[in-house]
Amino acid sequence: MTGNTTNWARYQKRIRDVIEYIHNNVSGDLSSDVLADVAHLSVYHWHRIYRAITGESAAATVKRCRMHRAAAGLLRGDETVAAIGASVGVTDVRSFTRTFKDYYGVAPGQFRVAHQQTGTDSQEVVQGNSTIAGSTMDQAVRIVDMPDTRLIGVWHRGDYMQIGQSFDKVMALCGIHALLPDIPQITGVYHGDPEIMPMHEQRSFAGVVADTANRLPADLESYVHTGGRFAVLTHKGPYALLGNSYGWLYGRWLPASGESIRDCPCCEMYLNSPVGTKPDELLTEIYLPLE
Repeated sequence: MTGNTTNWARYQKRIRDVIEYIHNNVSGDLSSDVLADVAHLSVYHWHRIYRAITGESAAATVKRCRMHRAAAGLLRGDETVAAIGASVGVTDVRSFTRTFKDYYGVAPGQFRVAHQQTGTDSQEVVQGNSTIAGSTMDQAVRIVDMPDTRLIGVWHRGDYMQIGQSFDKVMALCGIHALLPDIPQITGVYHGDPEIMPMHEQRSFAGVVADTANRLPADLESYVHTGGRFAVLTHKGPYALLGNSYGWLYGRWLPASGESIRDCPCCEMYLNSPVGTKPDELLTEIYLPLE
């Protein structure tokens, strides 16, 4: 490596440490000064380096992580809005409500009530470039044949809803080692049903599709997702609501389709990035393995 390349790789490693720190401390002090200390970079320059490497400001990363964690908390339990706000580091309930509404378009209480009441019946699915609400099953789901797919990434253990931390790590590591293709296909593979599997036992792989034959660095692993026939449903909206689309796919489409499930984990392909994309515009393809 040249000196310039070595220096930039060092910056990338430090920014990766910052991202990991943010995910692990959503309820703590994530002020600019604290994050600059974590990065071991000058407070005068680290913001520009962070944005150059990640594509967003550190404040945007903090907000995204906190609001995603808050949305998951609202859907999972009956904690008060104030308690959920405090759990993601926003102790003033009015400030939390304002920030959540700015991010998701509705207040926390409205978000909880709307999605707990409507569940899968209100779920939107996408066909081509147009959104279809209340689609027929034939319109909503397509059947595809997919070859074995090689991914490079890392294993994520624990809550599926926190796999974003592992994806951020993968993107940073691939950047450091210059392994990212021009248009990375970001993919998650999920081993087990989060509704019956204890959170600490949940296991998933966060990766990007890669055809590189190069030897991987020690901090990245290779994983081959078995190909075959898949039913594909496109979810449009926040990642916290993906469970609704899974419920629709398993509970409504599968019984009426006459199809049988194959012994292979589901995977998700993320068609756009949470960096710079509004939560309501996020697109995720869910791949259900079929016989």
